[in-house]
Amino acid sequence: MTNTQIREISPEVLYSDGGFLAVDSRMISKLKAYAKASERKRCRLCFHANADAIQQEMLIVMHKSSYVRPHRHFGKSETLMVIEGAADALLFNDQGTVETSLPMSPPDAGDMFFYKMPSGIFHTLSFRSEWFVFLETTIGPFDMSQSSHAEWAPPETDQPAGHTYMNSLKLPAA
Repeated sequence: MTNTQIREISPEVLYSDGGFLAVDSRMISKLKAYAKASERKRCRLCFHANADAIQQEMLIVMHKSSYVRPHRHFGKSETLMVIEGAADALLFNDQGTVETSLPMSPPDAGDMFFYKMPSGIFHTLSFRSEWFVFLETTIGPFDMSQSSHAEWAPPETDQPAGHTYMNSLKLPAA
């Protein structure tokens, strides 16, 4: 086996060289430290070597104080598998009404632990634990024009407004 090299793009993004990479709890702790230092309180380790890779796999850590603006992807689905923590996956209609609230946590916790999000559905995460750690996959290459952010939600650059918005959401009855 060769040693995989990891390079820092920013406090929020690390890339492997695309070689063999196995992670343990020490890597998750390292990603949490990066996330604590980042403005948006998140960090991802990309297992693929660059944004042009056809297969995009990311180990992502999000702090409870992070806000993810509702967004959707075009022409591609994404999968999410929970490793640690708890969050609600929120799915919206095009007008911004939450249509589905799906509790998510690791397999042994009793909630959903995996989803496949089809193309075109607005979605976000609402965090219930201090840290939420998950594996996300999609197809590449990464192209921002293949995603859109909800116009009815605050931008991620305004975290306080994002938290106010998230707290104001009316969730569907269980």
